[in-house]
Amino acid sequence: MYKINFMKRDVLRKSIQKTLFIMRLTIIIILIAVIQLSAKDTRGQTLTYNKKGITFFDLVMEIRKQTSYGVVWSEGLLNGHELIDADFYNTPVEKVLDKLLFGRSVTYKIVGKAIVIKVDNRSLIEKGIGVLVGIDIRGRVLDENNVPLVGATVKVKGSTNSTVTNANGEFSLQNVNAKDILVISFIGYNSKEIKASENLKSISLISSTDKLQEVEINAGYYTVTDRERTGNISRVDAKAISQNPVSNPLMALQGRVTGLQVTQQSGIPGGGFNIQIRGQNSLKSGNNPLYIIDGVVFPSQNLSTGQSTLYGLPGASNLASINPGDIESIEVLKDADATAIYGSRGANGVILITTKRGKAGKTTVGASFNAGFSEVGHFVNTLNTEEYLSMRREAFKNDALQPGALDHDLNGIWKQDNEINWQKELIGGKAKNTSTSVNVNGGDNKNNYILAANYYTEGTVFPGDFGLKRASVRSGINLGAPNDKLTVNLYATYTNTKRDLLNQDLTLYILLAPNAPQPYNQEGKLNWDNSTVVTNPMALLLQKNNSTTDNLLANLSFNYKIFPNFKFKASLSYNTIRTEGTRKFPLASISPIYNYTAVNRSTSFSNNYNKNLSFEPQFNYNNSFGLIKIDALLGLTLQNTQYKLTTVNASNFSSDELMDNIGSAGLITNAELLPGFKYRYLGLFSRLNFNIKEKYFINFTARRDGSSRFGPDKKFANFGAIGAAWILSEEQFLRHTLPFVSFAKIRASYGITGNDQIGDYRYLSLWNSSSSYQGAPTLSVASIANNDFAWETNQKLEAGIQLGIFKDKLNINISFYRNRSSNQLLFKDLPISIGPAFIYANLPATVQNTGWEFDSSYKIIGSKNFNWTTSFNLTIPKNKLISYPGLSTSNDFDTYVIGEPLAIGKFYNASVSNQSGLYVIEDKDNSGTINPPDRQEIRFLGQKYYGGFQNSIRFKQFSLDMLLSFVDQKGNSYQTTTLSNPGRFTGEKISNQLTAVLERWQKEGDATSVQKFSTLTSVNTLNSRAKQSTLSVVDASYIRLRNIALSFNLPNHLLEKVKISNCAIYLQAQNLVTITKYIGLDPETATLGMLPPLRTFAIGINLSL
Repeated sequence: MYKINFMKRDVLRKSIQKTLFIMRLTIIIILIAVIQLSAKDTRGQTLTYNKKGITFFDLVMEIRKQTSYGVVWSEGLLNGHELIDADFYNTPVEKVLDKLLFGRSVTYKIVGKAIVIKVDNRSLIEKGIGVLVGIDIRGRVLDENNVPLVGATVKVKGSTNSTVTNANGEFSLQNVNAKDILVISFIGYNSKEIKASENLKSISLISSTDKLQEVEINAGYYTVTDRERTGNISRVDAKAISQNPVSNPLMALQGRVTGLQVTQQSGIPGGGFNIQIRGQNSLKSGNNPLYIIDGVVFPSQNLSTGQSTLYGLPGASNLASINPGDIESIEVLKDADATAIYGSRGANGVILITTKRGKAGKTTVGASFNAGFSEVGHFVNTLNTEEYLSMRREAFKNDALQPGALDHDLNGIWKQDNEINWQKELIGGKAKNTSTSVNVNGGDNKNNYILAANYYTEGTVFPGDFGLKRASVRSGINLGAPNDKLTVNLYATYTNTKRDLLNQDLTLYILLAPNAPQPYNQEGKLNWDNSTVVTNPMALLLQKNNSTTDNLLANLSFNYKIFPNFKFKASLSYNTIRTEGTRKFPLASISPIYNYTAVNRSTSFSNNYNKNLSFEPQFNYNNSFGLIKIDALLGLTLQNTQYKLTTVNASNFSSDELMDNIGSAGLITNAELLPGFKYRYLGLFSRLNFNIKEKYFINFTARRDGSSRFGPDKKFANFGAIGAAWILSEEQFLRHTLPFVSFAKIRASYGITGNDQIGDYRYLSLWNSSSSYQGAPTLSVASIANNDFAWETNQKLEAGIQLGIFKDKLNINISFYRNRSSNQLLFKDLPISIGPAFIYANLPATVQNTGWEFDSSYKIIGSKNFNWTTSFNLTIPKNKLISYPGLSTSNDFDTYVIGEPLAIGKFYNASVSNQSGLYVIEDKDNSGTINPPDRQEIRFLGQKYYGGFQNSIRFKQFSLDMLLSFVDQKGNSYQTTTLSNPGRFTGEKISNQLTAVLERWQKEGDATSVQKFSTLTSVNTLNSRAKQSTLSVVDASYIRLRNIALSFNLPNHLLEKVKISNCAIYLQAQNLVTITKYIGLDPETATLGMLPPLRTFAIGINLSL
């Protein structure tokens, strides 16, 4: 017998004297006997080695090198010079030996640090056990307080065989080798390795002292742990999303993510949002982030049907087609290191949405149902009839006039005692909503599936049967080859969304005179009151705006392991959105005072089509070289996007009942608003990541982008980024100096990205159709060609620090960023003598965004029955126009100011004269007249800071989660919405006022900001200018109880009785309470003319069978 000494790398030879051999063998036997007293197994020891044509000696030397285990066998038992092929990657030593000795009449035993190979005396049947027949494993994963850990991962080490625990912490794995090692892991807990056994009973995990290390984040083309990431990526998981009774996943992000501004534009079902990541980068071009859903590019612009953006209805959000309950996580990529791999598409940040996947294990059926309602959370205080009529009479008194024939509210035509609260009549309803979901998933570690369906309905607060209906079906299939070399993944979602709404937002009419005639007469028909009523808001219920949207999203990917460290992936994604809409103006909805006829009946038919096809092949290589690990990625993006918007205007219908049938129209006019535009994008991207000693990380990203939106010589540009991170807590000096710091990391990044969000064909000459000449159609030049039209560039710089204190009970993230966007994409006005109105060009203007982001969480209490965690986030953004050559002579002179933020307004300086009671506008330029150059007062209308404060409390089976969001901002006062001076009557939709006008000027010496009541046109002109003055800028800051969710999980003994694995009953509320000084409907929208975000209540149940 002989042993190879791998530390000295000596190979024993047959020429060694027999006596020396016996002496060495004796020493080995003695050492083995001593080690046996404290023997340990090889759990946690793995081998990574890939080489062909090596000897048996070479391989066992490599085992010694990587694991410190020696190998012992009897002379003649094995041929040490036999040639073999090694192909192992992070493979446990046991697996290596099993493969190495397979088919030989030998076996092995591990004793201490020695692996002894010996003759296998087992019978043939015994040898088959554990190889041909695997065991089924069952167990339960608990925390240190014996509380079940839901979603913990249980994996066979060195393979892809894995599962997750259910609501009771239970798991099962089939066909596991008895020699296998199981790895049990859960975010925030130390992983544990145990030997496979049929009944493991309970397995306890201990809270990690470094929770940040274990959170895995989707970075798009790759995944990275929170510990190792060099970029700035925020993550919102399924639990946080599910706590919000919302129809759009964007609403679930409000107040949760630093650097992300989410502003809801309207409370109308499916309404749009304004989304910005770290501020406005561009003056004119798009500032929307890139959306990626399951690897598929999703349109960022709000959907328009050609008419839905008119009359106070915002465009529909594309993401309204995504069921929030289907989402597993949302990642927000912000800095250059995180976004550079997406090139120009990610210039304004990236939002990655990942839907839920199939899970290994027995087939599981899940179902959920919730129902609730939404309502306007706050009504404004308007004048009642007595106050309103008093205001009107005072106005006539101030003007020394008497009511005239058209003053219906005062001259006796309208009843003086009529009292209508138009807010309750028009927007005071309850918008009912329901959501029903079912899903089925199952399979094993290699082949699994999920099939899910959802049906959602949402009404409106308007009178009548209006709202949104959405039906969706989603599937996911993962297939893996037995040899783990090939995997195929297919994810697809189909959604059908119907919006039945109005042409106008009825919120526009809440300031109708309170003594206006009742909207319906005694017969229940629309009341036009002898043609004195010009506006009857209930007539607008007949003017319907209907649309149907079909959305298909699919992604097919192939992954092939060419070598253990070298993989190929190809992804093909497809997304199509088609919307058909109609907008009707029936004759019955128009006041008889206009004497309209059949020719005025009109319907607009529209068709919006958007299709995106992408193909992305990529190669990935990873390996270890001593203390250095590298991960390299090389890929290609090919994207083709087509979109078209067509409208057909039909009129002269013989009946209101036939207006859905275009064939019944007497006159038809076609118009292609967007005639088949195409956008093509090509990108070559690469990433090289270095992990040095598990504490130094460097990430390089490079990309070459090509866009069809630029001139022939400007289509391509190079971009890239570098990010680095240093785990300070791995250094001895920090451990000794600050022992209470369990985790510390500093990181920094810098990069340059591009932006091409300017629209298509802008570098070409553009023409408009014009009026006919002698019966022939004509064209006119809209803009001239510019072959030098090129990329906008964005330089991004960031530095940050992450801290975990007191064994990660307290976690703190602090980031500072500076983004500078230059070579702006916009249009320049040209002299009239040239002809065209403008030319699209690059302007050497620079916009800068800087800011601080703070994010922290603290585990206040953590015990078996009671847990309380609180978190806080704060963003302090600053935006500034650094330079703009030629600003003083451009059309933007009245919009921007160098050195100021982009979100500013130029205002008159106004006040109310305490003598005359009228607005006094300051003549800043001393021209003797009041004109636009007098608007020299600059006010910031953006957000000074924003953030959120969250508490999560769990007591036994109860869970309570609360989220407060807050914003410090300025906004427009209600006076900017009211069209007329207080006291003036137009007979139209805005005559009433808020009770704030009662603070008006009444006599000499009064100090106020509201001028006297008047009906005069000249006074109303002063009022119009006051709406453009500093008096119109008010504090619109607010603190909002954005979300509260209370849930109860049925205890295990009840679940066992009803034969279900999980049942949760919950109550949820959204936008429950708002604290603000703003006296309008809502500070978020800051207007009286648009339905505000609604307050929502819901009750629901989740079941798993």
